[in-house]
Amino acid sequence: MNSKKLLTSLVALASIVTLASCQKTPASSESSKPSTPAASDSGSSASSSVKTYTPVDLPDGDGSTLEMSVTYKDNATRMRFVSGSGALKSATTYSDPKGNSYEAGDFKPAWKAMQERLDFTIDDQTPTQEQDINKNFSAQVTNGFKSNGKTLNIVQGDSSQIISEGTTNNTIVDLSKYLGNMPHFLKFLNDNPVVKATISDANGHIYYAPYFDGYDDLERMLILRQDWVEKLLDGDTLPTTLDTGKSLLSKAYTPFMPESLDKKIDIVDGNAKGSVTKKYSGGSLIKKMNDLSALNGSTAVKALRDWIDATYKKADGTPFYGTKRSELFIGGKAAYDVDELVALFRCVYLNPGYLSGKADNTLIPFFPRSNQTDRNADLWRFAQAFGVRGVESRNGYLFVGSDGKLHDCRDTDEFINAVEKLHQMYSEGLIAQNFDTQSGLSLTKDGGDARDLYNKNLGFAIYDYNQTTVAYNDKYKGGQEGFLIVPTVPAVASFDGGNTYIHYSESWRSVKTQGWCITSATEKDKKVLSKALELFDYLYSEEGNELMSYGPKEYGYLAMDGDAVKKIDYQGKKVPQLSDATKAQLANKDIGNSNYTNYYRYFVGATYPVGYVKEQGMEYQTVSAKAIPAFDQVNKAIELGVLQHVNHKKDNANHLYDIVPTTLPFNTSEQNTISKTYTDLNTVFTMDKKSENVIEDLIKGGFGTYMNFDFSKANFKTTVDTSLKLSSYLTYCNTAYDRFKTLW
Repeated sequence: MNSKKLLTSLVALASIVTLASCQKTPASSESSKPSTPAASDSGSSASSSVKTYTPVDLPDGDGSTLEMSVTYKDNATRMRFVSGSGALKSATTYSDPKGNSYEAGDFKPAWKAMQERLDFTIDDQTPTQEQDINKNFSAQVTNGFKSNGKTLNIVQGDSSQIISEGTTNNTIVDLSKYLGNMPHFLKFLNDNPVVKATISDANGHIYYAPYFDGYDDLERMLILRQDWVEKLLDGDTLPTTLDTGKSLLSKAYTPFMPESLDKKIDIVDGNAKGSVTKKYSGGSLIKKMNDLSALNGSTAVKALRDWIDATYKKADGTPFYGTKRSELFIGGKAAYDVDELVALFRCVYLNPGYLSGKADNTLIPFFPRSNQTDRNADLWRFAQAFGVRGVESRNGYLFVGSDGKLHDCRDTDEFINAVEKLHQMYSEGLIAQNFDTQSGLSLTKDGGDARDLYNKNLGFAIYDYNQTTVAYNDKYKGGQEGFLIVPTVPAVASFDGGNTYIHYSESWRSVKTQGWCITSATEKDKKVLSKALELFDYLYSEEGNELMSYGPKEYGYLAMDGDAVKKIDYQGKKVPQLSDATKAQLANKDIGNSNYTNYYRYFVGATYPVGYVKEQGMEYQTVSAKAIPAFDQVNKAIELGVLQHVNHKKDNANHLYDIVPTTLPFNTSEQNTISKTYTDLNTVFTMDKKSENVIEDLIKGGFGTYMNFDFSKANFKTTVDTSLKLSSYLTYCNTAYDRFKTLW
């Protein structure tokens, strides 16, 4: 593609794009997606003000060289192939689907194609000594954005770092000055004013192009072994070979759900929204289980089966789920609550012989991916099942309350109660023991992945990303016939004091905390600046998004019909179809090993955390075929509004649906004060993977004294609000949030 022609053909568009002209009528379904990222429409209302952006007069940038530093987390995920890592860890060459060969030092296919299409050259200045994006950025700041005597043009960093450099030191280009030169990026921002406000500083300046690991789509999901659920619950009669010799570590979990309930629950009924009534009295399922004289594998399963038959009825009084009781938990008809899920966890834990074939196995009903804090966080993100908001926030633990203001879940009774429940689950053995330190069962800091518990025939449920987890369906090394891991909709919970019970998630893809930026020194060379802006804009075009999401078509990554890319349907839109050769490489244990993230980053050079929207239609095509039926039901639940979620609209009547911005537009004074004042708050609730978060301690040990602070249940709020200064921090957050709303 000739970049001069591309820019010339779009200048007119750039000069007339306005917030009003980009306004669209919101679709009836919250999950409606645009046809391309460049024309994304999340249903946001555009501002009534009209603002035009005139292109800055810049020379053609074709033939320029850009000094760039781009990575993900290590040498395996650089723009170029590196010997001894990633694609070349145990090989000297890699061949793309078309048979083109690459060796160490060569640009990966996506970056090679990008340079060819836009007519420029990358001088790769990515350092090898620092392989963390944020540490790279800090080192580059220290070096004055110079590397090997050359001035860097494009670098990556954390959004807060970039904004701080831009506002404080004027070392980063304010992209808002050049929006007229970036019509695709501008259109995306105008179609999504909440995103535009999210990436702006207190003065409305934009210092980075944001990265989206998918956009306006579900992120994390509860994932279960469907075959175990079916084996425990389905059929006419109670299995006679259930375990009777296994006991819980303790009978610690007490009922969370009310003693009686009579509520309609939305479900997927075929291709339409339906409902089922959850009706019981005389105590929840957990009370009935706890009252059993003997709680073992057989009595627990019988109690759960009887409960499902009695609680969910058709109009004629017959059991709604019939002999397919597993549908309470899996598929579009799922209507389970957290107590019912805990009861299922108990059934799993108490039946090692029946489920795994070895009575002396210790099954692990619920576990995180690894013992690192950033992965353990998925345990307390699960607290959403107890009606907690903010544990899945895009920004710390913040959520928008019914008053339209920011609140923090750590200052709520719901959070305290949920943490107590998680501790009770841990005490029973339902959560992996010593999950933050355990060196066995692949729960290690040295790259072990606890999802391998599925391969070991020991693990049952995880709250995590779908594709890379259900890939274990295709990695299984033996054991039970019909091994099947699938995602399901969230547990129904109440977020309005018990008036309604809904499937709801805050785990919604939005702006990530990383992106890339252009250094201010680049403005000295207008030709180089022109090319850098064109590159930033290109990844927000349909073609650029396709390249970074799916890989280059000319190298065989996409299925073709002549010169046209073949398309498939995904959530109501057409997306590029991966070629058979690409899917074969992905499945090859020596190349993709069924892990699309590693395949695309190690071998293709795509899906990097640079300024673009990663298209989830690619991930969908790489999901284990065995899990697709269940995943389709999750997507159908989103489409029908059965699974409700936060969104990117700015005019929600119910603030339950307001998504918290990934960053808040603090001014320089506020940033300085926050960085100096709330070190204890950030340390105690850190998300650093190798540090301790007090919630880990609370789940394992219950309320008590940790990190020299009183986290007893009675004093938890006082400690958080006063000793850790959360209350005053919230004041700063709400000042910035009010400012954020003016940036729409």
